[in-house]
Amino acid sequence: MPDRIFLPRAKSSKFVPSAIPFLYVLLISFSLVSCSPKISKAPDESITAHFPRFVPSAKIDSFIYDTIPQWELPADSLYEAITAADSLCFLPPPPANDTSDITFKKDLERYRWGKSIRSTKRGLQASHESLFGIVRMCTIYSEVFGFVIHPQTTPAIYRLMLYAGETGYRKTWPAKKKYDRTRPFELMNEPVWGEFDEESLKDDGSYPSGHTALGLATALVLAQMVSDDEAPGQNPKTILLKNLILKCGYEYGESRVIVGAHWQSDVDAGYKAALAAFSAMQKSPRYRKHLEAARKEYQALKTQKEHQALKPQK
Repeated sequence: MPDRIFLPRAKSSKFVPSAIPFLYVLLISFSLVSCSPKISKAPDESITAHFPRFVPSAKIDSFIYDTIPQWELPADSLYEAITAADSLCFLPPPPANDTSDITFKKDLERYRWGKSIRSTKRGLQASHESLFGIVRMCTIYSEVFGFVIHPQTTPAIYRLMLYAGETGYRKTWPAKKKYDRTRPFELMNEPVWGEFDEESLKDDGSYPSGHTALGLATALVLAQMVSDDEAPGQNPKTILLKNLILKCGYEYGESRVIVGAHWQSDVDAGYKAALAAFSAMQKSPRYRKHLEAARKEYQALKTQKEHQALKPQK
């Protein structure tokens, strides 16, 4: 794999025991959802109503895209060393491009589903989410949290997202290199559809999805960040926030199917790579240190927002 990480693409035309059931439930949930060709339902109002967008998406997007520097992350700054055999140990080979293969038949069903909703609001979101890396993660979660995530204003949260996302992404490299699977838009002889995708994607293997692994790994660490590992229970609003974070991570992967850049089985493998990376991160002293720093930063910002909300309006 080329040693290029988290550079925004130019626009073209101590271990936590509670993580075990958390990972198990997520893995089962993603397996169930990804096997269904049904069209996605509208967002759960009980979740989204609690977290309205605090500024227009374009405003956040423009600011973050223009001001976050394009810098490379050294390989030794990951939360886990990625070995040459890594994803090959837990991921099966991708299905053959043959309709006699039931997994590939499901891939085709999901491809047709994705293509059918490209003109919808969900389709436009998928196109927007074709931008790879930390810049898009910052725009998505700035809206979720209600404050701008940026290396100058939230350095600890930004660092946690950057390192975790990159660790998840690199988890896919060994399998990508070995299988070099043909992407949907290439097999179907169609133009790439995502706003930030490029035809050069065909030179990079489709299986597993690196976008997906990056997106879900980022979501998992942010969901852990907003939780208190030592607390006996969670505030209902915190639970809703965690659900929204994980929903965003899931949809970032699903968007790759909608734009035709990945097959559903690529995305499913990307989810598994992210889960494997997240599980390994729990044993990393560097990760635990960064997680606690990000958690303190988040709690301080949360308290500040709550105090501002209590001030009388002039």
